[in-house]
Amino acid sequence: MRVLVTLCVALLPLGASAQQAPAPAQTGGAVNLSIKSDASSVTYHIVHKLHRVDGTSKKVEGRARVQMAGPTQVAIRIPVESFDSGNVNRDAHMKESVEAARFPTVELKATTEGIAVPDRFPATFQKQWKAQLTFHGITQQLDVPVTVRFDAADKVVATTNFSISLDAYKVERPSLMFVKIDDAMKIDASLTFAP
Repeated sequence: MRVLVTLCVALLPLGASAQQAPAPAQTGGAVNLSIKSDASSVTYHIVHKLHRVDGTSKKVEGRARVQMAGPTQVAIRIPVESFDSGNVNRDAHMKESVEAARFPTVELKATTEGIAVPDRFPATFQKQWKAQLTFHGITQQLDVPVTVRFDAADKVVATTNFSISLDAYKVERPSLMFVKIDDAMKIDASLTFAP
């Protein structure tokens, strides 16, 4: 579950800027945006020989800073407890595996260059982000591909999908019928940013 957030967290994030309706907060040539939880989600996918499990969180928190002359920065946090696969027993087992009580959040910090508020909308940027993902008490460096779409100067949607290794984050992979789930955990994220 926490691995999810890893996802997510990764998850994946991006920022936007100003133009139409209420303008985003600007400070020294930068636009500051926040994740809109009601329009954002992070989902993890794990695979076992006999089945596949998908767990989703809609309790994503985070901020983005789009600088006119500098890197775009994003920070995201997701409570491990918030992931829901639709099966209470399975979710409880996942929380136990990722030690949710000890490591209650998954956090991602990421930066990239070459993103600025465009002159026309919609506009899309596809960038590799340098990310730090903290999951199960371990921080690892990742390169995360993110598509950033400016629907308006004050509305940005970032989407990504990538994989992490449960073994690399020292997560004891759950077993079913003496067979462990696959090491790769896939993460999908769709994050909406606004002022």
